[in-house]
Amino acid sequence: MLWNALFFIAKSQYGFDEQKSLWLAFANGVLYTVVAFNAGRTVRALERRLSPRATLGVLLLVQAALAPLVLIPSELVLWITAITMTGFGALQWPIVQHYLVSGRHGPEMRNAIGWWNASWMASTAVGLAAAGPLEKYGLAAWAIPAMLPVNLLAFACLAWFPAHPPAHDAEQHARHVPSSYRPLLRASRVLHPLGYLVIGALAPILPYLFTNLNTSDALHAPIGSTWHVARLVAVVILWKTAFWHGRGATLVVAGGLLSLGFATAVAAPSEAILMAGLVAVGLGQGTIYYNAIYYGLAIGAAEVDAGGIHEALVGAGYFMGPAIGLAAFAAGAGTPVFIGLILGALAAGSVFAVLRARSQSIA
Repeated sequence: MLWNALFFIAKSQYGFDEQKSLWLAFANGVLYTVVAFNAGRTVRALERRLSPRATLGVLLLVQAALAPLVLIPSELVLWITAITMTGFGALQWPIVQHYLVSGRHGPEMRNAIGWWNASWMASTAVGLAAAGPLEKYGLAAWAIPAMLPVNLLAFACLAWFPAHPPAHDAEQHARHVPSSYRPLLRASRVLHPLGYLVIGALAPILPYLFTNLNTSDALHAPIGSTWHVARLVAVVILWKTAFWHGRGATLVVAGGLLSLGFATAVAAPSEAILMAGLVAVGLGQGTIYYNAIYYGLAIGAAEVDAGGIHEALVGAGYFMGPAIGLAAFAAGAGTPVFIGLILGALAAGSVFAVLRARSQSIA
């Protein structure tokens, strides 16, 4: 809701234009990056008083309390609520990933990562699609307050969590991490923020791509969720197969799909072509994301810092994409220039990914 439906809400309920939506996305991305990058330090500091489980509980309850505030008809409240909840989410996700893989190795770890990605990616698709009927009846602002009962349910599930994640066995960890994973982690950590750069640029302007397509308001969000469904398909395939483990060709194909999909979607003259572009974006971004989280958590020994770096790269992409969009608008440039800037960033990043894969450091 916060990363995708938010912009449909901002457009329909608050009259945001493309530039204002890009500024909101930019602010969210900057805060997310800063908080996620420092997640490991923050959790270790909090552990003097709170266990990781207790920290998760506090984060869920605070977000639950913030969610209904957007019903106050104030643009300032929307900004404060969205940005604050985003900041708490940036701390929440690395802790969740810490629990996800701690004590798990090899096939067990791979299966856990697969289930987790399939579950949260399915929820983003359903959440965005469900915003469509709400938008049609002028009730889009209720999408974020709907997070209140969901967060309370998640809080109740913490009863099954141990206070601290299980210990991670160093010897087993080393046995299940081939040396071929390290260059692919370097490459995927370059492509990972580029995937979110595309999403960060696309999500704020997606509600406006329907302007010349004569699409019913009720279908905007469901069509917009196309790339979420495609991303889910991609991660399920990667979860259930192993042919891509240790192979760089997977990242090459994913980068091509991401670039082609973005250009197609932004310049689409029809709903069918828009959906085709969104499918390509979802398949490409999902593949890059899964590679990054898989290699990152496998090599990072399930530490909060590994999840924090992964999420900080998410945030970096989320603010770089809107920043490029804002630069294009500030220069008075049209869609072709915007597409060119994004594709240029993807091309430069792809070259850098190859160089990083050949380097010796994974930091």
